[in-house]
Formats: sequence, structure tokens, C-alpha cells
Amino acid sequence: MLLLPVLFHKITKKAVYLLVLTGTTTFAFAGATGTILSTTLTLYKNGALLNQGQTLPLSSGKHRMLIPGIASSIIKESLMFPLSAQPKEASIVESIFTKSENNKNLTLDFLINSNVHEPKSFINLTYLLRNMSWKPHYAIQFRSGYQYLFFNGSVEIINTSGISFKNSQIQFVDGAIPPTQENSTEKPQTKAKGYSYKGLLDLHENEPKRLNWISSKDTLKPKLEYRISVGGDYLKDMDNKPANPVIETWVSFDNSAENNLGQDLPPGPAVLYYQDEQGKFEILGSTHLAHTGIGQKVSVRIPSTQIDKIEKNHNKESKSIEATLEQNQFISASNTAQYCLKLKNTSKVPVTIRAVLDLPDGIENCTIIRDTIPHVKSDDKSSVDKHYDNDSTHWNITIPAEGDVQLKYQLSFIKVAK
Repeated sequence: MLLLPVLFHKITKKAVYLLVLTGTTTFAFAGATGTILSTTLTLYKNGALLNQGQTLPLSSGKHRMLIPGIASSIIKESLMFPLSAQPKEASIVESIFTKSENNKNLTLDFLINSNVHEPKSFINLTYLLRNMSWKPHYAIQFRSGYQYLFFNGSVEIINTSGISFKNSQIQFVDGAIPPTQENSTEKPQTKAKGYSYKGLLDLHENEPKRLNWISSKDTLKPKLEYRISVGGDYLKDMDNKPANPVIETWVSFDNSAENNLGQDLPPGPAVLYYQDEQGKFEILGSTHLAHTGIGQKVSVRIPSTQIDKIEKNHNKESKSIEATLEQNQFISASNTAQYCLKLKNTSKVPVTIRAVLDLPDGIENCTIIRDTIPHVKSDDKSSVDKHYDNDSTHWNITIPAEGDVQLKYQLSFIKVAK
């Protein structure tokens, strides 16, 4: 028996061998040298989807092919490797997995029955694998007495799959890998968002990689805004007891090309810093950044310990806003409730505040039956905490200087057993 290498796997640096079986005679098939045409990795929070195109020169007869370097963390039932040739021209008769020489990865061993000679044919190798993940990181650096800031976003990629990838196009999905029979207990996010990275990357085994995702101009001027939550526990029966929701201080700026941004930003943690005139850095704390689309506002909540310092430099004061939330009626049989939000501004300038209707676990299909101030409706009706999300259903309310405003609204919702 004679084995000749006819393909060379770029990643594993190992030869791929083809054999032609004709009757009881076995002889080597000397085909053209193969190459990897393209590699695309779709990274999930708990795995990845690999799609790789490889040349596969065909000649009439039966050929056994070995492709080493398959990740041992492969979800085997997800494997697909269709040929570019039509089924009547060539087909895969059988396939098995065997251990590679290093005993770390797998080798795909399959038999092809070909009726044509086609040196330019190729194969698409696609499968799901585990032991890969990604996570975003953000840093917001305030400068010049909090009047300006610098925004930076990065993505960390973890690859412990056992194999490396070269010249790969990368896509990110903010969710779990699609369920198969093997991982049917894992529930992916039905509305998971995707993000693309421009350019090709090399991802080496067991070497975490950090990508500089995006950076703003260093003279970005943020705006101060206020938010108040009227959802959460307030959607439950408050027994007609008035509540005083906390006024939160947020900073925001446009996710636009003008600010050297203008890309979809995945949700993730953000660390806040302050750099004084002498160049010294101070960590202010951490917060959370919601998914922010192109043209939307990047909004982050300021830690309570830093509110006074930041507001002082913006000549604003959240303490000037007084809030009272009352539940006028609660009908448990129909899950409806009526509320009145009273807002008072003691300062000498008008103040705008966003009242957010975030949904806690156990509440679904919340509908605003009527309200005295038009609301901005969210398209997402899932029962998740939308407190940080820019797409949450909310009211934008302007309180006049030394004045007050009342928002009255009626809700209906469905309670779901946990």
C-alpha cells in the first residue's frame, strides 16, 4: 500500500492522504496540492461555529481522505462537509472520526466515490465546537473636570479548543451556541445579536487574544441625564403604599462616526476612570453598558459615590428632583394596575428625566393601556430586566423649573410561575 500526501492542512501543518481503491487493488492518487480557501468563525459565549473551505481535487474512482486537526470538543452531530461537485458526480459514502497522532485532536476519515476528474473542486467543513468564548470590556476615562471623556471598547477571545486558526474572519454572537441533540439542555437567546469584526485574525491555541474593538476621539463631550425605574417590584401589589424610586445619574454620548464610533456595541461591563490635570488616574467604579446600535446613545450609569463630583462640574444636581410613585388600583384577577408618578423640580432650571418600565422575571406581555404622557414603546416584550437597555419602554418627562409633573398610567401584564 502506498500513501502520498496530496493536501497540506495549513493549520496543523500535517499532510492529508488520499487512496484510490479499485476492486482489490489499492494505489495512490496523486492529486494537486490543496489549500484552505477561507475560514470563518462565529463565536458564541460558550462555543463557536467553524466554516472552512478547502480545495479537494477529484479523480474518478473511490478515494479515502483524512483531514486531521478537527477539534476534540466538536459537537459531532453538527458536522457537515458537502462537496462542491454535484451528487451525481461525486458523493461521500461513509465517514468516521479517529484520534490524531498527538491524541489531542480528531481526524476525519471519509470515503468519496467520484465519477469525474475535477482538480478545482472543494469541500466546505462546518461544525460546532466547545471551549471557545468571548467577552467585551469597556473603559470610560473622564478628563478636564468631567467635561470630556475618552471611550474604548475591546473584546477578549478565549481559545482552549485544542486547535489554532489562521487568517480567520470573525463574527460574535451575544448568546449560546444553537442547541443540538447533544446540548439540548442549553437554551440560546432567541434574540441574540451579532457583531462583525473587520479584518482577518490568527487565534492560537491557549493564547487569549484581546482586540481593540473601538475607540472614540479624546475630546468627546458627554451629556448628563437622569433615569428612574417604575418597573421591577413596582409591578407587584404595593398595597397602596407610596414609594420613592431612586433618581439615577447617567452620562450619554452618540454612537456616531462623528465621535469616531459608529459601530454596533455588544453589552458588557465598563470601568470608569478619572484623569486629573497632573495625569494621575483614579478608578471611579464599574457599571454596565447595554447593547448600543449605530446612531443610538451610549449610556452608562454613574456609581452613587461619584454623582456629587460629576454633577458639580456640570452644574446640575439630581437632589433637586423629588419622586413619589403611588399605586391607585391593583386588580389581581386581571393583573391590571393604575399608577401615578409625581415628580418635583426644586432647581431654577428645567430638568428632563427618563422613567423606565423595566420588566422583572415573572412578568410578561406588559401593556400600557393608557397614559397621560406618550411613552416610547420597546419592541422587546420578553420577561427580562431591561433596566439598562436603551430600548426599554419609557417616558421622557421634562419638569419645569421649580415646577412639578404627574404621569398617570394603567398597565396590564401576565405573571408567569417561576
